[in-house]
Amino acid sequence: MERLEDGITGHLTYLLYPKSLIPSSGAGQGCWKLYYGETTSRSGENIQEAELKKTNRLDLKGSINMKELSTGVAYEVVFVVKLKKGGYGWEHPVTLKLSVPGEGDKNRLVNLYDKPKEEWIELKFCPFKATETGQAISFHLLQHEPHDKKGLVLKTAIARPKA
Repeated sequence: MERLEDGITGHLTYLLYPKSLIPSSGAGQGCWKLYYGETTSRSGENIQEAELKKTNRLDLKGSINMKELSTGVAYEVVFVVKLKKGGYGWEHPVTLKLSVPGEGDKNRLVNLYDKPKEEWIELKFCPFKATETGQAISFHLLQHEPHDKKGLVLKTAIARPKA
């Protein structure tokens, strides 16, 4: 995880990288090919990306404690992904599920089938307001349709102030 602070507002942004979003149990890590992409962190380190090799159950999950965010600020979470040419299984929408303490779950369906290939895109979750609860928000990218899918590349998840 990488923490960034806006020099003007002081608001915080967090980047979560693929290894922390892919489940370590079950088929999780085995369904993904981790490699270093061309993107670098602020410290100059290459950032790992993850390509979905093949699975019939997509389940990526991240979380951030609310006390890590700027209290009172409206935030959004996005997954930055790319669909590879030759990928398949995206005829059914994916679910973006955001769980916010005191607000319950907010779900959004996104159809990846019509998205451009070989371009980074942002999958945006519903916005939320950071509070001082000290509890964590969690966010999931899910697709449990019983068919094979492959060719999704995960770059990062970002929790950032909503513009």
